[in-house]
Amino acid sequence: MYLDHWELKDFPFDNVPSSRFYYETDDHRILCEDLYDAIIRRRGAIVLTGQIGCGKTTTIQRVLLDLPQEKFDVALINFSSLSAVEMLFEITQQLGLRTKKYRQDKNALLQALQDHLAKNAAQDRDTLICIDEAQSIPDTATLEELRMLLNFQLGDRFLITLLLVGQPELQQKIAEIPQLQQRIALNAQIGKLSMQSTMYYLLHRLRKAGCKKPILTKQAATLVYQATDGVPRLINHVMDRCLLVGMRKSQNIINEALISETMQRYPIS
Repeated sequence: MYLDHWELKDFPFDNVPSSRFYYETDDHRILCEDLYDAIIRRRGAIVLTGQIGCGKTTTIQRVLLDLPQEKFDVALINFSSLSAVEMLFEITQQLGLRTKKYRQDKNALLQALQDHLAKNAAQDRDTLICIDEAQSIPDTATLEELRMLLNFQLGDRFLITLLLVGQPELQQKIAEIPQLQQRIALNAQIGKLSMQSTMYYLLHRLRKAGCKKPILTKQAATLVYQATDGVPRLINHVMDRCLLVGMRKSQNIINEALISETMQRYPIS
């Protein structure tokens, strides 16, 4: 463990989504505002895509935590490789419905879900279904079933907001269902960090972990950006290993040479 060596209280570059270590660029702030606005206004279907490791899950977690808990009923699906009926069952389970006896009964699941949505609407509560890693949905039948949920409406109000989060290939799957593609009210993308944002990201996470003195050179930050192309997950991988290597070498500065040695010893896969 390198915490004592670098005088840190926490591991700054763990690859686990954390609201505490969340770093918000201007682009991220606008993205979160757009997602929040679309959810609050019950705009139906929302899509967020981005490359692996760019922070989609962290961003969604941030938005979900900002939603007023008393007003939202949220089903968060993290394992999306499900058939249509399995997806319906998982949604009802995430919403706390007692549907185990209807596990394979699509009509009964839909009826239970519709009753729950109507009850939420009567209590002025909104229902959000968020599906992470949605590019892993195995076939168009499941996506089509999700689209059909948008038909649950009360007057001019959607009873469900559907948020699909995934890698860019999710767009291709959605394009195969024009009826779903036409329902997308917000199609958002999350990008990589710029050189400047990478530097601020590194300093932000070090400070949040308790770092009270300068330990990172600008040249080292530049090399990290060049090696990772600004992908946060890869940045975390390089920096976590770098802190370990630096401890072993009894270094007190993260410089360009330390970054180079770290990447040679622990290549980015």
